[in-house]
Amino acid sequence: MKKTLIFALLVILTGTTTLMGQTTKKKKPTTKKKAATTKTTKVVAPKDTTPIVVNKPAAPAPVDTMKRLAAVPDSDDGYYKSIVFTKARPFPILEPDPNNIKFYHRYWRDIDLKDPKNQKFNTPGSTLIEALLKGMKDGIVVPYDPTGGTAQNPTGDEFTVPLTYNQLMGKLRDTVNVDKIDTATGAKIGTIRKANDFSPSKVVGYRIKEDVYLDKRREKVETRIIGIAPLIRITLTNGDTVGVQPVCWLKYKQCRLVFATMDISDPDKNLYDVSMDDMFLQRQFNAKIIEESNPLGRRIKDYISDPVEQDKESARIEKKLADYKNNLWKYTTSETVSATTTAKGSKATTTKKPATTPASTPPATGGAGAPVKQ
Repeated sequence: MKKTLIFALLVILTGTTTLMGQTTKKKKPTTKKKAATTKTTKVVAPKDTTPIVVNKPAAPAPVDTMKRLAAVPDSDDGYYKSIVFTKARPFPILEPDPNNIKFYHRYWRDIDLKDPKNQKFNTPGSTLIEALLKGMKDGIVVPYDPTGGTAQNPTGDEFTVPLTYNQLMGKLRDTVNVDKIDTATGAKIGTIRKANDFSPSKVVGYRIKEDVYLDKRREKVETRIIGIAPLIRITLTNGDTVGVQPVCWLKYKQCRLVFATMDISDPDKNLYDVSMDDMFLQRQFNAKIIEESNPLGRRIKDYISDPVEQDKESARIEKKLADYKNNLWKYTTSETVSATTTAKGSKATTTKKPATTPASTPPATGGAGAPVKQ
């Protein structure tokens, strides 16, 4: 009986504990609901309705494919242009001291572009005149008026009347006659004159003005270019050519800033890293003398009309200058002088003695070096 009661009490206690555990587990969701209810009843400040500006990165500009390709150096065709020349500058040349100049002459020469040796100045795509015009436009080189016969510029190459690029282009524009046609009938009703822009292809050569002097301190004959002038042909209305005239005069020192950036390398001739400035300094061109400094200021054609005789006169002046350079210094030593004196003395003796010696006299007998009996 007691065991039965004890068992019943244990069953009752176990059930009570189970109910209490279930009650506890059921209360937990209630707490969460209360917490959730508390959050919803919290006072919330009104939201800021100001639009927010987001700084998005700017979209990259569209890249021009052709420009990008053009910026890439292309050497697939076997031609490579060195970028070393883009920022090249000419090296300074020693300035002469007037106190050291002994011999001095001024010469004017013409460079003919038809000469094969002068083709470097007229390379397609890199002509000398195009480079000079760009230098004038950029303000690196200042052109000067070549018109002479004035008080400021009597000879035309005095570098006294500067011109702007627009003024120069205006002076170089020539006019042409154009037929005026009636649009209704198609008949010619007259002619009008129109301006014709200057073309670099009209340049047929260059004239250089240079000084040749002897620096007595350095004991050397120097040739210094002073100015350069592009030349164009003078053509009459009937098409006849009467000569050439300078377009403008340019100072050589300013032109060197342009020449130093011009790459004229030629791998076929084993020329590498050669600039136009090197061509002028090394005088790698052919030029004919057209005038030598003289009191009257006359050119060769002013006193010689025949073209053949003009070439001979130019060659004569060229030879005179070359002879001066070659005969400037002759070095002799004491040994050379004594040998020359002995040779002269022995020659005089031998030429005098046979005159008194009969032709039939036999040679003397004796040992080597024995004197000859007279």
